[in-house]
Amino acid sequence: MTANAFTEDRQQTREAGMNEHIAKPLDAKLLMRKIMEYCKRRDA
Repeated sequence: MTANAFTEDRQQTREAGMNEHIAKPLDAKLLMRKIMEYCKRRDA
């Protein structure tokens, strides 16, 4: 989670090997949705 939300920031996140880039202010529903997506992938 970061306050940086520019396209370049998102690209750097991916290049660093992170799966997601969630910018502040935190959207709790988005965060929970992403956590659930990755939990489901792990179970598959």
